[in-house]
Amino acid sequence: MTSNDQAALIAVDWGTSRLRAMLLSAGGAVLAEAGSDDGIGKVAAGTHEAAFERLVAEWPAVPAIMAGMIGSRQGWREAPYVACPATPAAIAAGILRFETAKGRPVAIVPGVMVRSPDRDGDVIRGEETQMVGLLERPGGYRGLAILPGTHSKWATIGEGAIADFQTFLTGELFHLLAHQSFLRHSVTGEDGDLATSPDFALGVRRMVVEGLPFLAAVFSVRARYLLDDVDLHANRAYLSGIVIGGEIAAARSAGRLQDGTAIGIVGARSLARAYHRAFEVAGFATGTLDGGEMVLAGLVSLARGIGFLPGESR
Repeated sequence: MTSNDQAALIAVDWGTSRLRAMLLSAGGAVLAEAGSDDGIGKVAAGTHEAAFERLVAEWPAVPAIMAGMIGSRQGWREAPYVACPATPAAIAAGILRFETAKGRPVAIVPGVMVRSPDRDGDVIRGEETQMVGLLERPGGYRGLAILPGTHSKWATIGEGAIADFQTFLTGELFHLLAHQSFLRHSVTGEDGDLATSPDFALGVRRMVVEGLPFLAAVFSVRARYLLDDVDLHANRAYLSGIVIGGEIAAARSAGRLQDGTAIGIVGARSLARAYHRAFEVAGFATGTLDGGEMVLAGLVSLARGIGFLPGESR
């Protein structure tokens, strides 16, 4: 049998900058993969269907399930948020379903929200699918799931649900400081493997161990360059440690780091390594999980939950 003969579903991770699709068998195995730069930030309103069909033109006309920013207000169709605590079943129930002009069944996974008068609420869109993948692991998952990135997410997971989460603007802030603020003259423009630098660890210690105020620590990047002639790459590593360490310190102050709580880092390997190192400096043990694998597991589980694939999710 060919891959097309075995195909049962297209699983899509559609973010702001990238569109990624996987052709799956009925058992959830990946038969083929395709990707493009047609993220929703680049696709004009009303052309999402054309962008998707162009990417999968050589694949069978099987149903498609999609997660990520494609379900946002700027996406193909908006899929409303599901409130925490959110179980995989609740997320599956909130999936938006429709058909394309050619009759292809499409399902868009909803985001998840927290309504809180204490911190004005919070939202995620895309990461909830990775968390469903975590919950679908044998034995489930209980503890903190940290999904680092442009907007880092700290999610409390237990009792088979996403119980709560909080967003930290870590990656975006680092980019703004390193590339658009006056600090751009004090750091190199290239990342490299910053987490291996002793200056990265120093930045983390300044925030998590020594408790340097965040805004003061940010300015110290400039002072190091002017007073000590610190190497630009070392100073970029220091800034990275300050920002990631600031995230950890803020989360600890918010009560999100409890002794004995499992901490799993879900994300790209290079970013996961940086967070693993930062937590190590801060005195916390962590585990790492592949974000791509969790997206696939989550999409397969949700597809089963709505009947797009045979069988039932656990």
